[in-house]
Amino acid sequence: MKDCRRRTLPSIVSYSKITRFLLAIFFTLTTPTANALDSVSLNVGTIAGSQWTLEGINIALTDLSQNPQKLALTIAKLSLPKPFDDLNLVNIRCMSFTWQNKELLCEQGRAQIHSKRWQSPTANFSFHVTEKRSSFKLTDLHLAGGTVAVDGEERGEQWQLQIDAKAVDGKLIQQLLPQERFKLKAGKIDVKLNVSGSHAQVQEFTLTTGVNGLTGQTKDGQLATEALMLETTLAAKNNNGLWQWQSHVDINGGALYVEPLYLEAAGQNIALDTQGDWNTSSKQVEVNSLSYRHSKTGELSGHATVDYKDGASIEKAELSLTSDNLQDLSATYLKPFFEQTALQGVTLAGHLKADFSINDQALTALTATFDNIDVKDAAGRGEIQGGAGTLNWSNDETFNQPSEFSWQQLQVRAVPIGPAKLSLLSRADTIRLLKSTQVPFLGGAIAINHFSWQAKKQRDPELSFEGDISDVSLEQLSKALNWTPLSGTISGHIPRVEYSNKTLTLGGELIVKVFDGEIKISNLASSGLFTDFPKFHSDLEIDNLDLDQLTGKFKFGGITGKLSGYVRQLYMENWHPVTFFAWLGTPEDDDSRHRISQKAVQNIANIGGGGAADLLSKSFLRFFETFGYDKLGLGCYLHDGVCQLMGVKATESGYAIITGGGLPRIDVIGYNPRVDWNVLMDRLKRITTSDEVIIK
Repeated sequence: MKDCRRRTLPSIVSYSKITRFLLAIFFTLTTPTANALDSVSLNVGTIAGSQWTLEGINIALTDLSQNPQKLALTIAKLSLPKPFDDLNLVNIRCMSFTWQNKELLCEQGRAQIHSKRWQSPTANFSFHVTEKRSSFKLTDLHLAGGTVAVDGEERGEQWQLQIDAKAVDGKLIQQLLPQERFKLKAGKIDVKLNVSGSHAQVQEFTLTTGVNGLTGQTKDGQLATEALMLETTLAAKNNNGLWQWQSHVDINGGALYVEPLYLEAAGQNIALDTQGDWNTSSKQVEVNSLSYRHSKTGELSGHATVDYKDGASIEKAELSLTSDNLQDLSATYLKPFFEQTALQGVTLAGHLKADFSINDQALTALTATFDNIDVKDAAGRGEIQGGAGTLNWSNDETFNQPSEFSWQQLQVRAVPIGPAKLSLLSRADTIRLLKSTQVPFLGGAIAINHFSWQAKKQRDPELSFEGDISDVSLEQLSKALNWTPLSGTISGHIPRVEYSNKTLTLGGELIVKVFDGEIKISNLASSGLFTDFPKFHSDLEIDNLDLDQLTGKFKFGGITGKLSGYVRQLYMENWHPVTFFAWLGTPEDDDSRHRISQKAVQNIANIGGGGAADLLSKSFLRFFETFGYDKLGLGCYLHDGVCQLMGVKATESGYAIITGGGLPRIDVIGYNPRVDWNVLMDRLKRITTSDEVIIK
């Protein structure tokens, strides 16, 4: 058996010394002692390319007596360039290796991948190193239930890398990711990356990702997926620090939650296409084109500039929104933002096209055209049907392009308003009516002669209104408000009504013509009108109302004659009276016919308390349906929750609410002048009997 000896050459530290290795092998194989050797071993040490580093290289030439001889290679570690320097190939074994003519070639090798977070099982590996070109391939790498292939190449200072991962299990790959950021529970992931660069700088890359059934969420719950089906492509090129990129995202299944939006892609398609420039030095992104399409809802397109020096902010943007299905659009994209606001429960339907401009995070211009608009409110505050028009707005104080809005049916609470059209000027923080408008209202009309709205920073907006009411049906109004049916019409002038600093004021007297008489409202003011504790002040003068019209359809009972009076120094809190001085009674100059029904007598008596029902039923008066009277009247001074009652005149035992006149004659006398306000209100509601009034 031949003497087996081993020779070791000094470690070589640079790729430029490969020639020396070749010469060493040549001299070793041509020396006379070569015939006595069974193998030769070269401890190369390290080879450093411009981007790659091979460490712990050992080359063994065996079977020297055979022809050809066998050359084997082992490498402790292969380091990749940035940004892939976290990945390293280790335990490289290449049993089919050649080294000749300044060329290293491994055709059949096995290797492992190590990173800071994980280690791989052994995979197939090959590489080819020359003075001008280096390349390597890694195949059949099994990772998290899937397979990964890596293909890299270097030419001088230039390099490129391809990574192709297929069917990687999301739950298994979770172990390789930071646990505190995003937790994957299920799904398969395909990733294909083509990247190239120079030295440590990436110059160009294309990343394609496919997600199948991905389920997971972030720790804070602001981002979550459920069985998500997603395909993305991102391509970018670095031009001296300016990245030019384009991307495509396609969601075609499952669900995605990005707080507060929840997108469910079942039966529809959601796609986003963007293209632009990213300046790393100025920390600015130019989105040259953007197109977001969500089938069944609408499409958003445009361009924008985004700055991310101190958090992401929109410097400027020009965007267009088109939707033929506002119902689905509002349900998906608006409803989440309406929650816990005054718009909660509001839904939209119809068609919309809007163009808007943004500068420094603020809306600066808007043009919106809409038709077949329906607005509904689950809380019953209002409703619009058949809305249409064009809204033009700008923050420019000189902007003068008008807006128009019309509707077929408008409802405020339970009150319907007929079709109308408004012409408005909307600019900066103001909205102003351009010309007076007649609005059909309950058989009559409301004339809007003036309207303006002004927004105020950190305060409620200011509002101003002036108009007229003509021939509005009281019967329709009382029915809409679920009141006891009234007859007659309302007409009158509404003077300047202003709302400012949470206070509503009436600039003059509001005169309402109703029941052939007149009601005058003055000194009207309200503070905290839209808060949880509004306050209200007013004075009312009532002049010659026709009692027959007023009571004709009341269950209260019929009365003929006239009624005048007042409510002075009325003060209410949270719509409950706190204090006032009121009087309602027969005017001194009333010469009309005075008759009152038996039912009305009973109910008037019971307002002040009394046994009117029993006394009427037990006397001959029960045979009469109506009675004559001279005067009727009842007054109240409310203070500290107690109503001080008064009548037409004082009597020895109390006060007269009704004084008789004609035949049959009837008087109603009240004995208790002080009544708790809540008790009095309860009597008005229930009309019960008591013993505080007698009829004679």
